[in-house]
Amino acid sequence: MEQQLLGTALEQAASGHPRAVVVHGEAGVGKTLLVRTACDGLGDGAQVLWGTCVHFGEATVPFGPVAGALQAWRAQADEKFRMEVLSGAGDVGTLLPALSEAGIAKPGQLLPLIDTVLNRLADRAPTVLVIDDLQWADTASLDLLAYLITGFRQQRLTLLATCRDEHRGDGHPLHGWLADMRRMPLFTEVHLDRIGLAATETQIKALLGRVVDIDLAVQVYERSGGNPYLTELLVRGLAGTEAELPPTAPAALKDALLATWHGLSTMARHVTRLLAVGGRPSELAVLAAVASEHGISPVLLSGCLTEARDHGVVQSDGEGRSWFRHPLLAEVLNDGLPPGEAAVMAATYVRVLEAQSDTASGIAADLAAHNHRAGRSDETYSWSLAAADEAAVLHAAAVEAIHLERACFLWDEVSPDVRGSAASHVDLLRRTSRVCGRAGRLETAVSLAQEALDLVDPDSAPLLASTLMLAFWEAKYRDSATEKVPLAELVEAVRLTRADPDSAERALALAGLATGEQWEGLHDEAVAHADDAVRVGRKSGSELALAGALSTRAFVRPHDSAPKALADAQDAMRLARSCGSMEWLENAARWQWIALRYLGRTDEATTEAREVFEEVLGAGSIWAYVLASNAAEGLLWLGRWNECRELLRTALAARCAGIPGASVRVTAAQLAARCGRVAEAQSHLDRALELVSEDFAGLHTDLSTAGADVFLAAGQPEKALRWLHSRIAVPAKPSRTEDLLVDFAHAAAETARAARDADDANGETQAQATLDDLIARWPSEPFTSERTDLVDMAMAKALYRAEVARCRGEAGQVELWRQAIDSCHAAGSPWPEATSRLRCAEAMLAARSRASTVSELLRQAHATAAELGAQPLQDEVESLARMTRIILREPAPIADTPRAQGALAGLTAREREILSFLVAGRSNHEIASDLVISSKTVSVHVSNILRKTGTSTRVEAAALANRLTHRDR
Repeated sequence: MEQQLLGTALEQAASGHPRAVVVHGEAGVGKTLLVRTACDGLGDGAQVLWGTCVHFGEATVPFGPVAGALQAWRAQADEKFRMEVLSGAGDVGTLLPALSEAGIAKPGQLLPLIDTVLNRLADRAPTVLVIDDLQWADTASLDLLAYLITGFRQQRLTLLATCRDEHRGDGHPLHGWLADMRRMPLFTEVHLDRIGLAATETQIKALLGRVVDIDLAVQVYERSGGNPYLTELLVRGLAGTEAELPPTAPAALKDALLATWHGLSTMARHVTRLLAVGGRPSELAVLAAVASEHGISPVLLSGCLTEARDHGVVQSDGEGRSWFRHPLLAEVLNDGLPPGEAAVMAATYVRVLEAQSDTASGIAADLAAHNHRAGRSDETYSWSLAAADEAAVLHAAAVEAIHLERACFLWDEVSPDVRGSAASHVDLLRRTSRVCGRAGRLETAVSLAQEALDLVDPDSAPLLASTLMLAFWEAKYRDSATEKVPLAELVEAVRLTRADPDSAERALALAGLATGEQWEGLHDEAVAHADDAVRVGRKSGSELALAGALSTRAFVRPHDSAPKALADAQDAMRLARSCGSMEWLENAARWQWIALRYLGRTDEATTEAREVFEEVLGAGSIWAYVLASNAAEGLLWLGRWNECRELLRTALAARCAGIPGASVRVTAAQLAARCGRVAEAQSHLDRALELVSEDFAGLHTDLSTAGADVFLAAGQPEKALRWLHSRIAVPAKPSRTEDLLVDFAHAAAETARAARDADDANGETQAQATLDDLIARWPSEPFTSERTDLVDMAMAKALYRAEVARCRGEAGQVELWRQAIDSCHAAGSPWPEATSRLRCAEAMLAARSRASTVSELLRQAHATAAELGAQPLQDEVESLARMTRIILREPAPIADTPRAQGALAGLTAREREILSFLVAGRSNHEIASDLVISSKTVSVHVSNILRKTGTSTRVEAAALANRLTHRDR
């Protein structure tokens, strides 16, 4: 069954339907063999890229398995093919220095460039990317794989991965990755279980080339427990005529693994031990240098590797590097080494790798791990910091955090002259806390921030203590979306700065307090403290402090001060760029987005949010993805759904938690709902509600709208209405809550229509009463504030009035929907414009208008829906068109095929143009309207067309043109 599933996935991908399959199972159950067999069954035209994740202490190299797969491809591809695939993708050289002479990739470019390379390979031939031992994949590689999966469209690409059940304890990053990928429609999992006795017999027959006695098969089955890998090792070397297994045959996994290894010569075993200590597939030159220090010459090394390959212990990749055929053996050999011997071997690797450190890249992580194993704390500390810096260049915050945490752990063991002063310790803790926070490891970030704070005496260093207290508060509460936020720490942070009233530290402490007060609803206090922060920030002369203060004031200003908030945000962004603070840049950019949207400048807001997101992405902060969500929301509004989808794909691949993750999911739910992908939309909404509480104020409006969209897409208007009714609050005065009135009126209208369709008068009355009750309780006439001069508010007002009339079944709906069409067009929002065209057509038909009078409305709505990919809207338009016998097909020029040139040669250019309208099913009146000529002139042209083509009716002429222009294609 598993083989068939993989085969089907590969076949579908080869025909342009990409798939991702993860094969789970315990070590040795046959996952890799299953995948390899499936790939071996591909035709000669297919290409398989094989990457393996390795587990070597905490020495993690970003994108390791994918880099290995691409390096192996490059080694085998001819030069012309390499140039075609890598053209314009030079920044992949950041990941694969051998592929390019280019420098470091710009933030956010590396994933799309790798995606481009893989898609180009898939364009040439069906391509399979295999990732073996996914449980050891680094976080950057998981992000990349998520990026590939969320970008599946029509590529001839299959992603196959194997994943052990073991080594995935609580907190393992793969848990969250799998949870997110399971929401993707083209992602599949299969669990490979141990096989039964019958399957074990079949496997033994294949291994030994003969049927063995059932007693022997039973013994093998009992010892292996149905694990195919253990079965293979248990029968290796048997003739098949034995009545039973040798008594010394291993019964446990470790013994079984070592059984084959023990069959090697003493020197070959020593070489494989050295290889295992290396931690990853080793270049021959490195292994030779290490082996030579242990008395093994290059000639002897070559013979030992050949022996190990012949015994199935090791194998070579496409570039001649050696590694274990069953990677679990590397673990067993490492675990079995006495500590002293392991330290000696690790020290040898240190000497060899350090000799190459000036010319080789990416070895800092290895040197940190080897030095750690060799017991060299000073060197481990230094190389861990170097490895962290390398990870930072690749924007791999999770990997950077691993190395920094090791350095923090070793602090007390490191020599004072290497580790530096107590201030250096505080700096290290602060950096590690920040990086862990950016990587989403919030508990660790809080713990390290607290540790740094504990090292500082507030009486002797009050400003530093204030800064650290603020950092601790931000680490602990900045991502809080469910609990109340205590202000005591912020008040104390401000108190500690009283002796330095014009300091940068005081400005930032006041800004922090203002932020906390705003979250707690203390708006007046927040504005006052933000004003103080700006005043102090200007006096301090610190660009960073002033940027933070201005950004905070932009956040806490009331909505009716949007122009002032915008000015503050833009000043903060300018200052943040000047002093290189990506954190304050992305912070201020979020408040700029809100101000611009409130002012109706959606296009500008979207462009700015997108540009700043790409700018700050390299900092690695998960909060950058709030900007991605903002930009995606704007793209959705503006009808640029393909761009919206690609941006969400990048954001979803990051798998952010908390508020940023929820923001992305909310927008993704809306897009999926409008495209008719209901299950996907529901999964995004569910995930958003897992990440933040249902009533979280920061996403209240967006969550409300998204939920209603999902329920409406699922054909549940009553549920959408109940959802909104439970969430919409009647404000004391008009506010942005008005925006939800449009959604509420729409849900009520859909509920009333569903009731009318079901002949449920009571249901219709109840929907109307629910809407009327909310309107009656509203403090004033909706959409009468000063914001109605803005195009988006004018659109909201027009849609609201039209939906209210539709719910109530009032007269005059045609004119209301025409106003909605115009206002949506002015706002540049094509999806509600197309929906309004459909509703206008429905209202006209209900008012007994002729079908021909609504044809253009439906055609334009259909064209927009098709362009956007709004499948539910497209289906609804097509349904109404069928009922009214309106043809939605657009006129297309008559092609000059050989047959057409003869039969239609006598037609003038205008007659050919009119014939294209006949093919599209247009009436004379519609043709006249489109071409701005009279109906009588159209009639004359049609008569000429019939005469010249020898046809009797316009239908015959259209059919003739269809046959002539399609037959020769």
